[in-house]
Amino acid sequence: MGLSFWLRGNVGAMIISWFLFAISGSLTFPYLSKYLQMLGASEIEIGTVRALGSLAVLVTILPGGVLTDVIGRKRSIVIGTWGIAVVQFLYAVVQDWWQFAVVYVVDWALHFYQPALTAILLDSLPPEKRGGGMMLTAVLPQVPWLFLPPVGGYLLDHLGLLGMRLSFVISGLISVSVALLRMRALQETIMVKPVDRRKLAREVLHSYFFWRGLFSIPPFVAYITILGFLMSLAGIALQTFGVLYATNVVGLDNTSWGVVQSATTAVGIFFGLVLMPVIDKAPRVSALFAGLLLVAVGYFMVGTWANVVALVTAAILVGIGSEVSMSIRRALVGDHITPENRGRVMGTTLALEYLGSIAGGIVIAYIYATSPRLSFIFSGVVLLSAAVPLARGALQAR
Repeated sequence: MGLSFWLRGNVGAMIISWFLFAISGSLTFPYLSKYLQMLGASEIEIGTVRALGSLAVLVTILPGGVLTDVIGRKRSIVIGTWGIAVVQFLYAVVQDWWQFAVVYVVDWALHFYQPALTAILLDSLPPEKRGGGMMLTAVLPQVPWLFLPPVGGYLLDHLGLLGMRLSFVISGLISVSVALLRMRALQETIMVKPVDRRKLAREVLHSYFFWRGLFSIPPFVAYITILGFLMSLAGIALQTFGVLYATNVVGLDNTSWGVVQSATTAVGIFFGLVLMPVIDKAPRVSALFAGLLLVAVGYFMVGTWANVVALVTAAILVGIGSEVSMSIRRALVGDHITPENRGRVMGTTLALEYLGSIAGGIVIAYIYATSPRLSFIFSGVVLLSAAVPLARGALQAR
């Protein structure tokens, strides 16, 4: 099955739009914490900003999961994408970390449409290709990360704040093109029916009691949903503090950190393409267990050895393990949940993931401020513990 098969319809539109978003993200995302630090934020304040952003998206993503099943996938996606496009330009003009925090909160609040993204993919992928399809949508859009992180680091090293501002202007222009693409190319996958406003308001209100939904879905799906909380909590160590650890502890400059990001992406894409044809043939439990173990080992390496080799190797392991874990978790939702309920379940799943980011932004920030290496060991312990319930199933699958 060639690449052309995947680049058609909604799946193709999502892959291309995520590819474009990756161009902008690869210039800016690796250096957000550095940007905050240059704007005057401390390590704990950086963690707090991350937690506030996760809280903002948590507040909006829950009704977002309801809206994607009510007003449709496409409308939710298009509205949110246009909002994010506008916000990118605001990042370019902030003058201190307080202003950055406000823009960051607005940015993440506009990510309410994320359940619609996953739902429209699950709706559009054939059941026997869900694992591979989710893997491809995770891997192929990362190609810009092969080349552009060092460019963002170079701009930061040589132009300072001006370099980051320029990167965000570029990000804004690209985001506008994504919004236009999604407006034109996406096709609705569900029948949108008129809904009574009172009923809609009641469902939105009930969505905030998201934990109740865990009792109405299969126990294993509830487990992988809760797993998202733990993975997000642990992931803060590398996602938020990786650039600070690399530049302040290991001694790399920003451009070199960009090279590390590119090398990690290259290996991740290679393994993703290798695994894509076979991932649906492997037992889901075994694949998920292996992915979690890879991530845990990566965090233990960073916490044990503070050198470039350990950091690069760990980043690669975390990247591969995270892609496998994320793809399998999304595929399992598609396997066990009917299309008309996927938006709500994905809303609950993403809510727990962001709740994990809130907890991680606070807990890991304080641990990192005390001992950077201990924060990575803590993340490794969290993920290793999370993988334990899968061990028996993985061994039986053999």
